[in-house]
Amino acid sequence: MKKVAIVLSIQFLFGVATAQDIATVNPERHSGGLAKLPNNKVFPPSQNPIPLEPKALTQSDREIASIANQIIDLNATTALLLIDNGKIVFEKYKAPATPESPLFSQSMSKSLTAYTIGNLLCGGKIKSLDDKAETYAPELKGTVFGESSIKDLLTMSSGAKDAITSGQTYIGEWQDIAFKGVTTSSIMKKYGERDTTFFGKPLTGGSEFRYKAVDTYALEHVGESAGGFLATFEKTIWKDGRTQGKGFWMIDSENHAQSASGTSFTAKDWARLAMYSLNQLKRGSPCMQNFMKEATSTQLPNSSRRVGKAFDGYGYQTWIANFGGKKSYWWIGYGGQRVGIDPESEKILVLTSYKEDYMDSVYKLFSAWQKSN
Repeated sequence: MKKVAIVLSIQFLFGVATAQDIATVNPERHSGGLAKLPNNKVFPPSQNPIPLEPKALTQSDREIASIANQIIDLNATTALLLIDNGKIVFEKYKAPATPESPLFSQSMSKSLTAYTIGNLLCGGKIKSLDDKAETYAPELKGTVFGESSIKDLLTMSSGAKDAITSGQTYIGEWQDIAFKGVTTSSIMKKYGERDTTFFGKPLTGGSEFRYKAVDTYALEHVGESAGGFLATFEKTIWKDGRTQGKGFWMIDSENHAQSASGTSFTAKDWARLAMYSLNQLKRGSPCMQNFMKEATSTQLPNSSRRVGKAFDGYGYQTWIANFGGKKSYWWIGYGGQRVGIDPESEKILVLTSYKEDYMDSVYKLFSAWQKSN
């Protein structure tokens, strides 16, 4: 393990970002500022939060923690947390973030959107993932999103026009929702045509993974009509996650959740929500276990690698990795927001950043940690 740690240190210290355009966000807004906006649904903390106590570290743990410490000290990292079976291996914050900061997700909320749909399915509010979205959300009729099955929306394969950048159909999309009163409904209506540029033929649902926020908006509309999207999230994921701090989810001017990039939670609560996902995957009801197995396994390959180049495939609004032969699933957000989960060892990484130019080092750290005892 010591040799691995030394190699990782060298790779990290002298690594160079390969992306031409480095994703950057505002650190103050992402470390609590966006949670202060009035257009947030606020979730209360649990009266019985899951305790997260320090682990008695092994030599391998200390070596991993040493690399984690380098990552946060020498990069644009604001928080880094490593959890092993519910125990803290490493925890550190850098200004402006603190342990109490509600850290903004960017697109990590997409995965929570999918799991909320899973709860609606297993609660009997949604009959089948093969149902068309417009069956539940009639406002989607006349769009490619309404014609799509719920499963195609979960796998971002509706057949709608591909995003221009970072999941946005147009530049400034999420800012328009957050700050300018633009609604998810209006965006889906404007960009609701099926793409007809696929080798001269209409792109059929389920045929190609394309990373785009509009599919996630459609899922929220399905969830809202099927039983209440935010209400379901609160009474299932948030409640069962037994979080310690308040949670925040941005809403648009029609009170629809900004499902593609709107959540703010503390680093430890991000870890608790990751633990919730593991509990549902391995110890939930038969329905939720089956849903989460599909959600956290490749449903469509990430063939183009135009986005998510480190990831082999995509599940249900969830990225799937295979680092050195070890499977993991990831919640990914613009600017370096990451939650990585190893379903076998139940190791969890939580990381927030304001510049996404060192993620290769983060994945190498996680891979080495997966292989350590």
